[in-house]
Amino acid sequence: MRRGNNPSAGFTLVELLVVMGIMAVVLVVVLNARPKAAATRVAVTARAVGATLQLARAQAMQSNTETLFRIDTDRLRFGLPRSMHSLPRGMTVAMTVAETERVGDAGGIRFFPDGQSSGGEISLTLEGRSERIAVNWLTGKAQLNR
Repeated sequence: MRRGNNPSAGFTLVELLVVMGIMAVVLVVVLNARPKAAATRVAVTARAVGATLQLARAQAMQSNTETLFRIDTDRLRFGLPRSMHSLPRGMTVAMTVAETERVGDAGGIRFFPDGQSSGGEISLTLEGRSERIAVNWLTGKAQLNR
């Protein structure tokens, strides 16, 4: 850029400082966005698991048959037997379910026609952010907890 009579003039110190300031702000935003992205992914996944648990309970009550919600901690999948969904890559899953509902690295929560369930707890963790879904065995209702 040509300034005044000096053909070799470059950027002013003020212009360089403004550009460096903008770069610093962008860097801070990018570095702070990563944990928020992990927190958002965990929260969205926990809501999806909770919704699928509610669907399993509603199906059991509507069809008057038992319905099994499954979670596979090895393959990182969850859902109903005919509709399994993948968990985000890097997410760790821990579950506490009835011994009768555990098969290797997979387990489940069984819902009964009267709305009750075998109960259990599922913990989802990604990059230090966690959500927990607890299913009350007596009512069969799923509750999200942080």
